Amino acid sequence: MRFSSGNPLAVLGRAALLLSFSVLALRSAPQSTDTQKPQGDPVLGERIAGGIVFDGKLWLRGISGGLISLDLSNDSRQMHFASGVLDIERVGHDLLIMHRPASNAREVVLSIWREGRFDNFARSSTSAKDEPIALLSGANGPTILSTRAIRIFSPDKQEWRRIHLKGKLRGGFQETAASPLRGDSIYVGFNTGEWGGGLQRIDLQTGAVTDIERRDSKELCAGPLNSDCDPVTGVIPDAQNRDCVLAAVGLVHMMSHGSILRVCGGDVSLVFEKSYTVDGLREGDKWEMTEALFGLVAAPNEGFWAISSGAFYRFGLDGTKTDEYPLPKLKPVSGIYLSRDLPGVIVVRTDANWAVSLSGYTPLVIPLEESPPRVEAPH
Repeated sequence: MRFSSGNPLAVLGRAALLLSFSVLALRSAPQSTDTQKPQGDPVLGERIAGGIVFDGKLWLRGISGGLISLDLSNDSRQMHFASGVLDIERVGHDLLIMHRPASNAREVVLSIWREGRFDNFARSSTSAKDEPIALLSGANGPTILSTRAIRIFSPDKQEWRRIHLKGKLRGGFQETAASPLRGDSIYVGFNTGEWGGGLQRIDLQTGAVTDIERRDSKELCAGPLNSDCDPVTGVIPDAQNRDCVLAAVGLVHMMSHGSILRVCGGDVSLVFEKSYTVDGLREGDKWEMTEALFGLVAAPNEGFWAISSGAFYRFGLDGTKTDEYPLPKLKPVSGIYLSRDLPGVIVVRTDANWAVSLSGYTPLVIPLEESPPRVEAPH
């Protein structure tokens, strides 16, 4: 993982401004209801980085590089990789992984799930200064984003097209990336916790890297999108606007703040924000905060899901909130704490957000397939 220092003056000023409210925020911010004693998975650990439902299985990847699947028909578990997996993505009707082979730490391999196993189909070399960030489902083929380049694999030609980045990616503790449905760019969100993070856009024709910002005033942490103060915790395509993405902002630290934003080119607009007030340090004082949001996932039928430390939200295509659910109680299933109580999704425990935010065990929300295949339980 990479770190980003942000603007030192902004950071120091913001810290001085907010330090006196740290205890207040910890007491008042919404907290996860998951208080069960952690039971780290032997392959994934506590820090599950992401998941996908595919082929009747729940696939889970740990930040440490492990990959397992749980059969949703009978909860049986299978370990596929103990380490080395960098990302997992559904590309068209296929499930792909990006991983490093144990024999070559500088090689990146793409593998596809076929007939009960992963088959390697493409390889690319990287350098120590060109670390892979994400595997994406690109309009022209599977796409690897790294710190210095974009690699697009052509299934027809069986070759890579490499685009060098013109500009530097910011980096952070966690990165998320997505392309608009039109597929002419990649937006990368950076989460560096209290140090901010922000959003950058990469042009897929030229490789140009552009900072995306919107600061409505000259105040220290003016937003709604300020790289010095706003960690971006999720990015997905905007299904209603083919040139746009949706981005989540979330941090619980000295204060709590968050939102969902629509980004079209360089234009940033507010889609959702939930405000609440807490008592200040002096009698009669009231302070307004906004709820931190961690991650966005597209709903299979329409709209999208978002999660906070205390609730799940379902949104329609236009960004209007349609449903709100409390965090469900998570139960162990083949070593993984999860819940299938909410309609259309599986909820999985992870402490990935806790690494950079006082959000507790804010879980992952993983949509079910639109038409899950019928899987017969073994006789």
